[in-house]
Amino acid sequence: MKIPEIPAPLKKYGALGLVVLVGLLLLLWPRGSDPPPVQTPEPAGENFDLAAMERKLADALAAVDGAGRVSVMLTLKTGMEVVVVQDTDTRVRREAEGGAVRSWDDESHAKTVLANAAPIITKRVYPQFQGALIVCDGAGDAKIHAAILEAVAALTGLRADSITVATRQR
Repeated sequence: MKIPEIPAPLKKYGALGLVVLVGLLLLLWPRGSDPPPVQTPEPAGENFDLAAMERKLADALAAVDGAGRVSVMLTLKTGMEVVVVQDTDTRVRREAEGGAVRSWDDESHAKTVLANAAPIITKRVYPQFQGALIVCDGAGDAKIHAAILEAVAALTGLRADSITVATRQR
């Protein structure tokens, strides 16, 4: 039995073709799961500022036709909460009786995980409003009063019974 002869182009470029084929196989080879992306801390400007919120709300309400000058005072039920990634040191101990194994999280050993020397923030929980006092020139008009009340309820999530709209003293 005679072995067929290898064509000349295959002799010349066979090694290169083999390298290309191995490279393609490596690119298509399934990898393990990618590491989670590093979350960079959000800028400090993302913090809640009650005075700025009151100013923005007053400016928006002043644009209501007939409202006139507007002052806003908001009260909070809860403050702002920032949740950061924590690494807890889980400890394991053996009970003297029977050698049973128990594990528990030792809260005093929880450590905040840092990225670029700043904590990794998983979520921000913004404050909840408790009540609002709106004082404006046009509050004596029923239509303006209702428009102000509806706008404040929409922007703060407060119910109408937690919002007081009063006429400015002249």
